[in-house]
Amino acid sequence: MFTTIVALADINWRQFEGVEIRLLMNKHPFTTFIEPKLPEFEGKTGIKVTMEVYPEDQFRDKRLIELNAGGKVDGYMIMPGQAKLHYWKAGWLAPLEGYMTDPDLTDIKEWDLGDFFAGPMKGARIEGHQIGVVINAEASLLSYRKDLFERFNVKVPETMEELEEAAKFFHKKVVDEKEMIGITLRGKDAAATSQFVDFLYSFGGSWTDEKGNANIASAESVEAFKFYGKLLREYGPKGATMYHWAESTSTFMDGTAAMIFDANVFKSLYENPKESKVVGKVGYTTIPAGPGGKLPHVSNWSLAVSGAATPECQKATWLFIQWATSKENVLGSFLSGVPAGRESSWNDPAFVSTDKTPDWTKGSLDSFAIGQPQWNPPVLNVSEIRDIVGQVIVDSIEGKDVANSAKAAAELMNKKMEK
Repeated sequence: MFTTIVALADINWRQFEGVEIRLLMNKHPFTTFIEPKLPEFEGKTGIKVTMEVYPEDQFRDKRLIELNAGGKVDGYMIMPGQAKLHYWKAGWLAPLEGYMTDPDLTDIKEWDLGDFFAGPMKGARIEGHQIGVVINAEASLLSYRKDLFERFNVKVPETMEELEEAAKFFHKKVVDEKEMIGITLRGKDAAATSQFVDFLYSFGGSWTDEKGNANIASAESVEAFKFYGKLLREYGPKGATMYHWAESTSTFMDGTAAMIFDANVFKSLYENPKESKVVGKVGYTTIPAGPGGKLPHVSNWSLAVSGAATPECQKATWLFIQWATSKENVLGSFLSGVPAGRESSWNDPAFVSTDKTPDWTKGSLDSFAIGQPQWNPPVLNVSEIRDIVGQVIVDSIEGKDVANSAKAAAELMNKKMEK
């Protein structure tokens, strides 16, 4: 506590003493870390903080209802790739760049904006404005049974062709009296889109074209759909179209699958000895390269200031965000399991000296460096468009005519998109 106060001592932290702010937060590992530290912030600033924490679905509903109704909400968590366009257009996001560069409000040198990964921070920008500060950085990795790849002398995939070859090699292979699955992926309609997007971009496709029209029926996009569907249809688990992340990770954790592609945060599941049979047997790497190169997505949760709050409460909320995202707090949350959005946390001796999966660290950092932040369709009605695209994924897994399915979905997507 004392270190934090000394390190951030170059501004008047008590300039909004007596102000009360209300924050809406998702039930998330970062929230679990920061909530017990609120007395530290209140003692430092004299600002009274009411922090309300809800499970994710309830949180999203609560946030939307309250902001729409004009209730007192001064700050909140946001996943920019999911909601920033809607919330920005509605006036619910305050631009932060003015606060970040104001020496009366920000200890600019100590807070160190340049320490945040550029990709995730870019994801929290819109129309040239910074609307959030990253509290975690997330990418997806190819995780594989390192022990089996070494045992059978199989090359770790660096290309999509090699990925299919490895999946084919292991699929239905009996290993230690267990029939293996080549690869497990999300296959459940909209839920699959957050992982499929990495294949979409790596094959040279995209959600939309330069004019904002649907691009999911382009030749490159169709090839991505075909490849993703083939992996699950020919080398994946039975009932793959019902696989969300929970089903997919469980299949990998019970030792049935040779590979999985999903969020890097799930390392904590794979390496949990109470739940996983593959602890210490997993290798990690970036997504294999497709015709369009390697283009993983980088997503994040960010802290935002409400555009509807009073100017005084906006500035008080900024002080909270600055404090919550200090190097000390980000490192603390990282050591508790939250993939940090600051580069310094990953290089800190407290992490490096205890890092048991350096290939996971390298894969994550490499993905952050090359990743693109547009992991969701760049539209207002994200959920509706994800449902449309998800159906093409299901059709591909089921072996239907992907080109026709994608064409029909693109036409529907253009009708449904709110420009």
